[in-house]
Amino acid sequence: MVTLFKKMIDNSKVTEVLSDYFDFELLGVSNYNTKSYYFKVEDTAKVIAQDAAGGTFALVGNGDEDSLPIIYISSEGRAWKVGRNIREFISLMVSCPNWKDLLKFSGNGQISEMVKALPFLKDEILEDFPDIEDVKETVKTELSIDLILDPATALYMTMISEPKITISSNDGDELESLFHSFTVMDNPLWRNKII
Repeated sequence: MVTLFKKMIDNSKVTEVLSDYFDFELLGVSNYNTKSYYFKVEDTAKVIAQDAAGGTFALVGNGDEDSLPIIYISSEGRAWKVGRNIREFISLMVSCPNWKDLLKFSGNGQISEMVKALPFLKDEILEDFPDIEDVKETVKTELSIDLILDPATALYMTMISEPKITISSNDGDELESLFHSFTVMDNPLWRNKII
């Protein structure tokens, strides 16, 4: 059976769309040398993609690629598990292209803050990409994935799920969580819409 990762790599249309709309640039050749990506884990890690800011996505563990958890290491030195498996993460990313901003405005990991931020983020993505809903449907069809109706809760549940994967810098310091301290009220544009 063809893995989802292989299905994405083999489909140039999907590869281009994932890069252009979702900031997920698949690497043609996966890399097991995490040291050159400035992180390490206790298990095997296979780097599969990057984002435009220099963040890295990797599958962790051995075995069936479709069942391995996926981690994200930001260029700012923050990292965490973002999918219990690659299908879950791709579904989440396609459902909420600005998932990183959900984490940024989480008030240090409060689901209530993530839920508050979601409508503002949806408006912003529609402003940047008016055709995003059609693009989501295309990716959904091409990859046979489901779209997630409540991406804030899904992302939160993934982030707190077991097993926790310890991600460290090459120096051995554990990297900070992807949850940031900002809330909706910290964004002046959003705050003005609420008040």
